[in-house]
Amino acid sequence: MLCILLFALSLVSWSQQHLSYPINFCKMASTCIHDSRVVCASSPDGCSRRSFMDQCDMYEYNCDYGTQYMTKVTSPCNSGRPDYLC
Repeated sequence: MLCILLFALSLVSWSQQHLSYPINFCKMASTCIHDSRVVCASSPDGCSRRSFMDQCDMYEYNCDYGTQYMTKVTSPCNSGRPDYLC
C-alpha cells in the first residue's frame, strides 16, 4: 500500500504544467500567493515599464486594466529607458 502511495505521489512531478495562451490574468491573480518580491515588468512592445510589489500585483493590474505587463527582472525598474526604440 505504501509503495502505491509513493508511486502516485511521484507521478505529480512527472506531469508538466503548461501556460496556455491567451493568458487569463484574472484567473492567475485569484490563485496567486503574494510573496512581496518586487518585480520590474514591461509591456509587450517594451516601451513601458512598471515596478510592482510582487508578481501577484502585476497580475491584478493586468486584470483590472486589460494590460499585458510581463516580468523582466525581479527587482525595481531603476532606469526609465524602454527595452526597445519606441
